[in-house]
Amino acid sequence: MAILNEQVKQQVRERFSQRLSGPVQLKLYTRPGTGRLILPSGLGCATCDDARELAEDLQASAPDLIHLEVVDVTVQDSEVRDLPTLALGFPGEEPRIRWQGLPAGYEFATVVDAIERVSTGEHGLSESTLEELAKVDEPVEVMVFATPT
Repeated sequence: MAILNEQVKQQVRERFSQRLSGPVQLKLYTRPGTGRLILPSGLGCATCDDARELAEDLQASAPDLIHLEVVDVTVQDSEVRDLPTLALGFPGEEPRIRWQGLPAGYEFATVVDAIERVSTGEHGLSESTLEELAKVDEPVEVMVFATPT
C-alpha cells in the first residue's frame, strides 16, 4: 500500500516547486528487510519500509534540491537507536531535526514545513524569540511528542 497517493504526491511536487530554493539533506536511519515483522528484543522495524518509501517520495518531489541518504544501522555505526528515524538539515552538516517513527498522518505536514524552512533558511521565529534564544549558552535538546487525539 502506498503511503502517499498520486494526488498528494502531485500536491507536494507543486508546493516544493514554488517554495524550495536551496538544497536539503534527508537522512533516513533504518534497518532493511524487516517489513512488518516484529521480532523480539527490538530487532524488528515494522515501519522502516514505509518510512523509506515516504523518504523516497519526498526526494522525488524535488530531486534537484532534496538529497536522500539511507543509513542501514546494521552496517554503519550510528548513534540513532530508534528506528525508523528521518532527519533533515543542511547538506554537509549532521541533520538536527528528527522524527522518530513514521512521520505520517498529522506529522507529515510538519516534515513538509521543515523541508521548506531548511531550504529557504527562514525559521519563522520572532525577534523576541531570537533574543531569548541568544541567551542560551549551552546545548539544549528539544523533544516534541505528537499524539493525535
